Amino acid sequence: MFKKLAVFALVAFTGMFSVASVFAQDSVSQIDSQHSTARLYLASSKNPTDSVNVGVARTAGVVRLSAGNSATPDFDFTIYPADKKSSLANSAARRRGERTDYTVISFKSRRVVPLTADTFRVTGDLTTTYVQRVASYDPSESFSGAAYGPSITHTQNREVSFEFRRVTDSGNSDIGEWTASATVPGEDSPELLNAVSSTVWPVFVADEHCAMPSNVGEDFSGPACTGERVDVAARKDLNCDAPATVGEDFSGEVCTQADPFLITDPGQTLSASRHHKNAEPARLVANEVQIQLDLLTTISSSTLSAASGQ
Repeated sequence: MFKKLAVFALVAFTGMFSVASVFAQDSVSQIDSQHSTARLYLASSKNPTDSVNVGVARTAGVVRLSAGNSATPDFDFTIYPADKKSSLANSAARRRGERTDYTVISFKSRRVVPLTADTFRVTGDLTTTYVQRVASYDPSESFSGAAYGPSITHTQNREVSFEFRRVTDSGNSDIGEWTASATVPGEDSPELLNAVSSTVWPVFVADEHCAMPSNVGEDFSGPACTGERVDVAARKDLNCDAPATVGEDFSGEVCTQADPFLITDPGQTLSASRHHKNAEPARLVANEVQIQLDLLTTISSSTLSAASGQ
């Protein structure tokens, strides 16, 4: 009797071990929008390294790691202006009918190809949504400013490939870090080029915290905010020199900065890029967008999934 029970217990334990080996833990990490940035550059295919960082945007979303497939990552994220929220459609400003110019760039991966143990070529759908309200001006005596008409939404979806690199292994910690880059030709995605060049990207402030002062007087100018600024990268063509002679009116170095790109009206940017010969010989035409991501992730959940090959 005891022998039969022992055999039964061994079979049951073996079965449980087999089931455990079939299933593995998939982890889902949240992209921390307070510390994850997307640097947006305008560049020229004639000289891609001579680019201009026009804005630093927030990034929010998720990274899924499938343990049953050699920890292959799946990315789903949104890039948006630093003073906005990732869900802009339901914002209070939109409900009140206020001016709602904004740009949202979203990406969802479809295919992932491992290049090294920590580097992946991730191909997916990049969707650009650019919303603007057209301004009209009446130069009459009663002119009191621009009048804005209904919002116009421009949307475009294109296949884009990012190269992602895992900086830290979130498998050994609740916090992970990824970097990524992609170059998108303007002819492949004109709405992205127009949106990035037209949007006024606000300053990104990490860990921003705003509080009302305890005493509000006549000189009140709003809540006091703290945080760490993340500024755009310095222009590579900026040259600063001290003047040859320094007098009492010396106010610092004299800086000169040549505009490396011929940036015209966004609607004419692509047309200009196709006619380099007509542009000024010393200036290039911005005809592509470079995106550089720095993502900080925190593990939020894990789910059971069947291991591959089982």
